Parts: sequence; C-alpha cells; structure tokens
Amino acid sequence: MTTAATRFVIALREAGDGRNAASNNRLCDACVRVLPVAQAAITLAMPGGRWEVLGAAGDTAARFADAQAATGEGPGPDAHAAGASVRVRDFAEMIAAGRWPLLAQWNRFTVTSPVCSLPLRVGAIRVGFLDLLGADRVVRDVEAYSDATQVATVITTILLTTLTTPVDDAVGFTDRELGPWWEQSLAAREIHQATGMIAVQLDCSAAVAYSRLVGYAFSTERTLADVAADVVARRLRFPPDAQPDRHRRAEPDPI
Repeated sequence: MTTAATRFVIALREAGDGRNAASNNRLCDACVRVLPVAQAAITLAMPGGRWEVLGAAGDTAARFADAQAATGEGPGPDAHAAGASVRVRDFAEMIAAGRWPLLAQWNRFTVTSPVCSLPLRVGAIRVGFLDLLGADRVVRDVEAYSDATQVATVITTILLTTLTTPVDDAVGFTDRELGPWWEQSLAAREIHQATGMIAVQLDCSAAVAYSRLVGYAFSTERTLADVAADVVARRLRFPPDAQPDRHRRAEPDPI
C-alpha cells in the first residue's frame, strides 16, 4: 500500500511541471485529490505578522484563507502559533461560543463543514499552515488524520527546498522566490504595492501600513484585493487622520 506522502507526490507529477499560470494552486489541488477533503488552502507566514495566501482549491477555501490572513484569527493562525494541528468539528459552534471574534465578523465567507488546520513546520522553522475544509474524516478518523499530517510534511519540505533565500525561524518567509510553486497573483502583488504606498503616505512601517489596509477592508466590508487595487490605482489614499467610512466611495488621490 502506498503512503499518503507518495500518493501526494504522484498527484503533483501528474498535474504538470509547475510552469503553468495556476501552479501556485497545484499543492492545494493535490491535497484534494489525495485526502478525503473537499477544499484546501495554504497560507504563508510573512514578516511583520502578515499572512499571504499561497494558493487554494475551492472558492470557500480561498475566501476562508483571505479572512484568516486579514484578521490574523482562525484555526490556521492558531495551528501556526502552537505548532500543532487544530481540528474543528463544528465551526459555527466555535464562532457562536466567542472563538475568533474578528473572524466571525468577516462575513465574506461561510464555513459549514469540519475544518482541520495543520502547521507547516520543521523543528523551529515555521512556514505557515494548511487548511483542509470538508474534512470530516480527517477530524474524526485517526488514519485520515495521519495521512493529512504526512501531506503537510511533504508540502513543508517542498517549500523549504525550493527557497532561494533564508527563512526566519520564528516568523516564516522573508522576501523570497518559491520557484515553480510560487507565481504570485496580481492581487497579492497589488497588496504588497499598496502596503508600500500606504507606508509612504503615513510615514510608517510596512507592518503598520498593512494593518491600516486590513482595517479599512474590514470596516468597509471589502476584500483586501479590492482595497489594494484602489490604492495602487490612486483611487484611494490614506492620509494620517483618515478613518474608514463604509458608506463613502473611495476618493481620488490628488495628483
């Protein structure tokens, strides 16, 4: 009998050589092919307490990953911080009990199935986390859970061995390339660019600028990608005394 790790590698090979435009989703697609789950997403830890979604298989997983990345809350960030998996049988019940209050207010996602979030780590090196949605068997069954941990280990190894720059043991990735596994989406590039522009506008650090971007997206009930696109296109700027207004259209940036 082949192991889950072997089946995962075979699934990756069958999917292609990693040079296609959707290669950053292939790791997640392989998770869904090999494991008894409906959807999957991978999120990387970045400097300054930021998160960046590497890829997703499934719309709900993509929205869920975006919400966790924006709020810094959820089973994924918890798994990363603890270095241990977080298995949630009833996500709605956890939210109703007051767990992850910011995530509960991020109303652009709906999770109705069991979730299992696994840390992507080797020793003290923490890369990020893997979210598995529709993961009832992984949450409840020992063998399925063991398979998921094997796959998480393979993903961690792949990401670490394709790095071209060092990893910060405590935080995660620094600015880096992930070879064929990382083809940054336009939205991710714009979020980076918008963070830099806001940092200049506010004369602050990138971490503070990112938090302002997230806060604006949260309070206006928009996605990070949409707000970042407005900043990059100079339809929205962040003067130091600006406060988000969910009822106001983004004002043009004066030239």
